[in-house]
Amino acid sequence: MNALAEVNSSRLSEVNAFVARYRRERAAAASVAFDTYPLPQLEKRISDALSAKVGYELDIKFDLIDRAKMGGDIALRFPQLLKDGGPKGFMANHLPWIVDILNGSCFADAIAKLETKGMYINLTLSDGWMLNGAQAVTEIGARFGDSDALMGRSAVVDYSSPNVAKTLHAGHIRSTIVGHVLSNLWERSGADTFRVNHINDFGGFGFMLEGYRRFGTLFPADFVDNDKLLEIYKIRRSVERILESGKASDEWDAEDAAIAARYFHSATSLELLKSSFAEYVAASDARFRALEQGDAEEVALWIDMVKWSLQSFEGFYDALNIHFDLVLGESFYYQAGDAVVQAALASGKAVVFTVADAEAAIAIEEARFASGEIGEIERDTLIRSIRKDIGAAVVLLDSNERFVVRRADGQSIYSTRDMGAIQLRSQMFDPTDVFYVVGQEQQVHFNRLFRSAYATGIADAAKTAFQHVYFGFYVDAKTGKKLSSRQSVSNVIGLLSAAQVYFRNRLSDRVDSDEAELSRAAQELAIGSIVFNDLKQDLKGAVEIDASDMDATIAGFERSGGAYVVYAACRARSILRKNDGGTANIDGVSYEIDAQEADLLLKVQQIPQKVVAAAKAANPSVLVRHLMDVAAIYNSYYTRVPVISDGVANPARLMITQAVQVALTRALSICHIECPEAI
Repeated sequence: MNALAEVNSSRLSEVNAFVARYRRERAAAASVAFDTYPLPQLEKRISDALSAKVGYELDIKFDLIDRAKMGGDIALRFPQLLKDGGPKGFMANHLPWIVDILNGSCFADAIAKLETKGMYINLTLSDGWMLNGAQAVTEIGARFGDSDALMGRSAVVDYSSPNVAKTLHAGHIRSTIVGHVLSNLWERSGADTFRVNHINDFGGFGFMLEGYRRFGTLFPADFVDNDKLLEIYKIRRSVERILESGKASDEWDAEDAAIAARYFHSATSLELLKSSFAEYVAASDARFRALEQGDAEEVALWIDMVKWSLQSFEGFYDALNIHFDLVLGESFYYQAGDAVVQAALASGKAVVFTVADAEAAIAIEEARFASGEIGEIERDTLIRSIRKDIGAAVVLLDSNERFVVRRADGQSIYSTRDMGAIQLRSQMFDPTDVFYVVGQEQQVHFNRLFRSAYATGIADAAKTAFQHVYFGFYVDAKTGKKLSSRQSVSNVIGLLSAAQVYFRNRLSDRVDSDEAELSRAAQELAIGSIVFNDLKQDLKGAVEIDASDMDATIAGFERSGGAYVVYAACRARSILRKNDGGTANIDGVSYEIDAQEADLLLKVQQIPQKVVAAAKAANPSVLVRHLMDVAAIYNSYYTRVPVISDGVANPARLMITQAVQVALTRALSICHIECPEAI
């Protein structure tokens, strides 16, 4: 076994041990049955009773409505029954028996009033049901929001995915936040969930291996190891830009020219630089082939390089307090990917793209151009791509598309490793769902990857669903322009630091805590504000950062984002503390729930449903925006009615406050936002 195969074999054993341990712990842990939450339980009771009457499972739509405006709490709709004669037929044939059942004694505990509004049925829930629901929230406590709704499903969430030997960029930031919270949503909804940082530690590494040796004495003296890796990447890009420009040496960009002069000092003309760089590229390709083949010397240096780069990323992950179950590089999947390509070629599910294949594909694009389906620029781009793929191993797809899975010279590419990842993950995790939380620029790649996985048989559409969860960019708040890689990362880390100072100053004027507790609270609020601001956006939209006015940006987050919801939860906790930390007791309490309380309590009861809905939609904003609604109602509520008056707590209002505190605190934790003690 070669050195790379040994590394990957050892890593596979570690992954399998982790998966086995994780599943044992999950199986042993107690779960909260989704149907035991008061609102889903009531919906199930109604569905079961009405379905039993018709003899089949009814699809009933339950919509929360505003009691103050609509005179009820829940509106029921019956799409299936409406097909039987439309609204008039429904009201004549079905409405009477539905009303009879819901007005019966078996629902007397929950339904205080029922009104029909045409083809709708509006329910007003009883005060007792409302307060008992609040009590149920507090009794579930630390597990509130957890459920077994997705139990039996297994999700792999592939996110963050930095490129080794490069700097992080905006896509990695959003990917890290969105992917981590998406993982929380799936895990808290009952699915086995594996958080995987899929690092690019293989592609282009020939340049690193060769450059580290070739330029070793030329690097600045103060460079540490990872600085050298970043410099090698800069060398490559600078020379490529010069060669692409085709300009004479006296017209080269000053920064690129300085790089070329330092590392290719004898290449004083465009032709000499082209020749020197071509020799460097050839030597780099040879290094990469040796790495693929498991050469011990190349593998040893490669392992060190990956370690240096990952250590440099830890500062960012530590700042966000986000870490992973597994960090697995493309290299881990190389051999599996190579085997997938070989098997696909042998079975005919992949082919070597020939000149004849290219001519046929070009003819199709020419015909599309002639018909006006595509323009001249798109046609020319497609034809260049077709010619470039001659000799490569490809999976032929419909619509004249193909997915290149290996280069013409036999070298693997990231598509090779992505195919290997699908097959190997199937063996390791047995997933029902695989999410790739990667930027929007990768849409075409993932679309073709998923189709190729099914076409080659390494994945079964009936068993495993793949989804590319993509997102917009970080942009400058003033110009609307996409931030550069360096700007986006430095600005987010700078924003975190500035936010900690901002919240530290705010808290020091309001609470009496020691320095360590204040610092911890400020850090939690800073992380929460940035994470919440990101999550509440439309995923496909941009996130604005104004680096020129950090305080204004942070204050905006505080007013409308995570800090606002955190403050609501902390306000509820503060009220509970004024009751000497005692819990509410509603035994024997008679209390009339008003319209605002009904709205607040039902939205609290909806949170477990929103967690599951956000997981299924792969969109954390479904939950985040709901939490903002809960916080807004509660902030209005506690200023309107006294929970504690003259030192005496109203038990019903105290129970409502306790339910809000538990619900918001637990739901925020799913969103990677903690509610500080010192606030």
